[in-house]
Amino acid sequence: MATGRRQLVRAGIAAPFIIPGLARAQAFPTRQIVWVVPSAPGGVLDVAARLVAQKMTERLGQTVVVDNRPAAGGTVGADMVLHQPQDGHTMFFGNFATFAIVPLLIPNIPYDAVRDFQPVNGIGASHNLIMCGPDKPWRTLRDLVAHARANPEKVTFGAGVGSGQHAAGALFAHVAGIKLTHVPYQNFAQQLNDVSTGRVDLSFDYPLSSLPYVRDGKLRALAMNGAARLEIAKDIPTTAEAGTPGAELYGWSGIYVPSAVPAPVVERLRGATEWAMRTPEVVRLFDNTGTVPWPDYGPARMRQVLAEEIPRMRELIGRTGPG
Repeated sequence: MATGRRQLVRAGIAAPFIIPGLARAQAFPTRQIVWVVPSAPGGVLDVAARLVAQKMTERLGQTVVVDNRPAAGGTVGADMVLHQPQDGHTMFFGNFATFAIVPLLIPNIPYDAVRDFQPVNGIGASHNLIMCGPDKPWRTLRDLVAHARANPEKVTFGAGVGSGQHAAGALFAHVAGIKLTHVPYQNFAQQLNDVSTGRVDLSFDYPLSSLPYVRDGKLRALAMNGAARLEIAKDIPTTAEAGTPGAELYGWSGIYVPSAVPAPVVERLRGATEWAMRTPEVVRLFDNTGTVPWPDYGPARMRQVLAEEIPRMRELIGRTGPG
């Protein structure tokens, strides 16, 4: 009997410490949620984030707004999130470039992706289209490679420094045995416009944001750097089919919050993210743009993804150089 009373007392003592935390998580969110996206409006992350944010708003009962912070390879946005109240009302759109590439290229960045952030849920993954303007003479990837070999460093490609597109261009040049010149961009729309008009030669971009340009004839897709052709673009060959095997690469993204955000709040956000990712509107957007959705990539799986990505990108940069 005494043991039973002691257990009840212990339970009674513990309850005041446990229940308020659970109550706060159940009440979350209590105000607008800001989702910091490290890309300019119109970029691949922005397009996906705005639709997912709309659906999360429906699920959570509070508005989820997108705040674009594209500067310095996403490091400005990541650092901003860490300096907000760590209660789950500010999220970050983490991706393999900001978390696995930029830290290897920019010294003394103000965060450690593994230590300072925790994953909420995956968003998706996508390969890159290799594209040129419609007036360029290259009709195939082999044409481009032959021209680049004969004109080292004369062929240019546009991409943000440390971005997934930057990595795709560097890997392609390395395995093709050519030298391309990287032209840095912060503005996605300007980069695509410059490629379509011929000011810059190439773009290595994701189908979600660039396939409409291809369909409208503003860009010519030479290849796609995945293992298999896209269901929605079977006319575009893979890099292996087009004569450059080994150039396969994909970019992934997910929602992250600071490590101090309580687990029950993270779970509330994770559930809302998964629900949003399974809505017909989001599924349709991803299906129509060659993006693989990751609704079932919870925190544990996303930690594993990043743990595998960091050494992979370190090896890539070691082979290709940072340029």
